[in-house]
Amino acid sequence: MVIQRKQSLFLLIAAILMGIYAFMPQLINARGDVIMGGMCLEGLESIPFFLNCLIALLSFITIFKFKSLKFQKTLCIINILLILASLATMCSIAFLQEDCDLLGSLTYYNVLPILAIIFLLLAHKGISHDRKLLRGSSRIR
Repeated sequence: MVIQRKQSLFLLIAAILMGIYAFMPQLINARGDVIMGGMCLEGLESIPFFLNCLIALLSFITIFKFKSLKFQKTLCIINILLILASLATMCSIAFLQEDCDLLGSLTYYNVLPILAIIFLLLAHKGISHDRKLLRGSSRIR
């Protein structure tokens, strides 16, 4: 297998999206203050930042694990679960804030993790396709 595969591109896009998302504001209160995201690193608000950085790094590392397709698929699933955990953490922090309603305080940057999940699912599908091709080619020999 080589690194120039479409799923490598999907994994790179997911890593870039989550890297951007880690530094963008995710929750803004009614006064316009950033509650979570960006460089707001106080208390519970720092957990999603580090989690999003971990997801971006793990997505980037997954690109270079192309020799072990099973492990690469596992890393894709772990990434998706971590993104869902990050979104759940964001929602729970939003509910803990007293002057923050969840729907009114979300920013348009919150679409980025959903797009990252889509790209990770596309990468997972491509990796599964490669495994199927490799199993089929070894059967012919």
